Amino acid sequence: MPFSRIVSPLLISLLLFSIGRAQLPARYTRYADAVQTLADIQRDNSQICKLDTMGYSTRDSIPMLRFKISDNVGIDEDEPAIFYCGGVHADEVLGVEVVMWFVQDIIEKYNNGDSRIIDYINSLEIFCVPFINPEGHLTVEAGNTEWRKNKCDNDHNGFFDYHDGVDNNRNYDFGWSIDNEIGANTPESLMYKGTAPFTQSENMAMADFAWKYRPLVALDYHSPSYGRPNVAYYPWYWYGNVGGHGMSPDEVLMSSICQSYASLIQAIPDDSSTGTYTARRALVNKGDFKTYFYGNFGTAAFSVEISDTTIQDPALVDSIVAAHLPSQYYLLERSLGAGITGVIRDSVTMEPLEAEVQVLQHINADINPRLSRPEFGRYRRLLAQGSYTLRFIINDYISKTVYNVGVVNSGPTEVDVLLSPLHPRPPAPRQSYPPADTILADNLISFIWNPSDLADYYLLELGYDSEFTDLIVADSTVADTIYAIDSSLPDSVYFWRVKGGNSNGWGPYSQARSFTIDAQTGMDRDLTRPEYISLGQNYPNPFNSHTVIPVNLPAGEKGTLGIYDITGRLVRQINFRGDEPGDSEKVVWDGKDLNGNEIRSGIYFYRIISDIEIKAKKMIYLK
Repeated sequence: MPFSRIVSPLLISLLLFSIGRAQLPARYTRYADAVQTLADIQRDNSQICKLDTMGYSTRDSIPMLRFKISDNVGIDEDEPAIFYCGGVHADEVLGVEVVMWFVQDIIEKYNNGDSRIIDYINSLEIFCVPFINPEGHLTVEAGNTEWRKNKCDNDHNGFFDYHDGVDNNRNYDFGWSIDNEIGANTPESLMYKGTAPFTQSENMAMADFAWKYRPLVALDYHSPSYGRPNVAYYPWYWYGNVGGHGMSPDEVLMSSICQSYASLIQAIPDDSSTGTYTARRALVNKGDFKTYFYGNFGTAAFSVEISDTTIQDPALVDSIVAAHLPSQYYLLERSLGAGITGVIRDSVTMEPLEAEVQVLQHINADINPRLSRPEFGRYRRLLAQGSYTLRFIINDYISKTVYNVGVVNSGPTEVDVLLSPLHPRPPAPRQSYPPADTILADNLISFIWNPSDLADYYLLELGYDSEFTDLIVADSTVADTIYAIDSSLPDSVYFWRVKGGNSNGWGPYSQARSFTIDAQTGMDRDLTRPEYISLGQNYPNPFNSHTVIPVNLPAGEKGTLGIYDITGRLVRQINFRGDEPGDSEKVVWDGKDLNGNEIRSGIYFYRIISDIEIKAKKMIYLK
């Protein structure tokens, strides 16, 4: 490497604080202007736009603005994530302009009814971060127009000076240890990589985002004053003398996508060259954006060098940023094209799994495992048209290989997979009573659910909210599938759920069901009558022809005895009225259903419902 390349960033940094302040031209977007612009767009398009915070800058805690564009923008959907960002190097201000221009253009096209844009927004989650390094950009706005890094207080003296700052595009962990240039290890250099990977809050925020969304496509925009202009770099070549194995296993695919992308960007003649942008293979030689995203997630991650200077002539800015729109929309289209996708689940519990997905034609020792998203079990990979072999791997599960997966250009091929656990846990129980969204007329109730395969015991939770933060009952020692509340519940809305457990752990919860208790006040009752019912255990139990069910109702009270199978289906119903106080009814059941047919052997539940309360028990029928 030429000596000038090594010392130049250091000399620039040392001179920075001694030279006069320059002014960022008015055409360029200030941080405050971006906040206002994005807030206005959100206000006018709240159904598809959301402005929030990616994270905060290392020193000044400036919010890293994140703008999401999607049809159900308030929730994280099971859709491909697309990530466009700029401003990682503070003086390379054209990247901010490209991202901001894209946001405004796609929203305008959506509002004009462009069917292609509407499809993108309905099918994708698009994230735009104009300032990865907001405190650095504010430094440039203040007049330090050659400042590149953030403002990390390297010497811990409490003052911002030329000793400070870390290059956020060298602080990711993947490739960090390879970066042994003098500038990368000199705090005063504009390319200082920091004392360790992920010491900077901006990079930690980027990593948190990456692991949550696993972007299918990611771009970061640069405009340096050195190197080649009008280039898009794709991952990668990794030299053997620094631990690599040459080209990435996705070389042909990444090269092809990047070439298509670059060919759609028309260079501006007065900028630096004519023609279109060029796709070039990048090196694994530092902890940078594209290396991190591709190396961990298989993302089609490109770093784009927009221009031949950091702060270009303002008269050229509109033409430069507009020239990038075709390529940005191409990547949205390509993200919905050829590839693979699917959901990976536990074959017993049906829970989504975070599993490794190997494409055996695209793997080597350099890449980290590509994992499905844990909340959905969803995996996604861009691929070229062809036939592939997929392998699905996760600890404590039997691996599965799927052969001859055909990929076509019309869209991703779906391959859903069930993986068998080596140590299975119970599936979620199915709730029977109370039914969802019902109103009950009594304050003493019993909960009933169907037995869960493999369950040795259950956890029942009853609370006032669907998040179960305000719990009334949390009993993890339930051995049966009926749980009776032993104290009166006040009139209110309640939520309940249950899960099974065994020696391998807890299975998933059932759905959270709600019900409402709206009991009678008692003013319209005869208060001289007993205010209770009783339900005895049937006998004989188990039975094979007839069984007797003891019940007790206050005189004049109407009651209904319902008999249900383990799925919660009503098998038989008997209506009756209580006679004298203290009298006991003996209901005889002949083991036949509503149509007079003999029932199957198995577990049945019987429940009595009156205006006073509800009680339930379990019995077994054996032929």
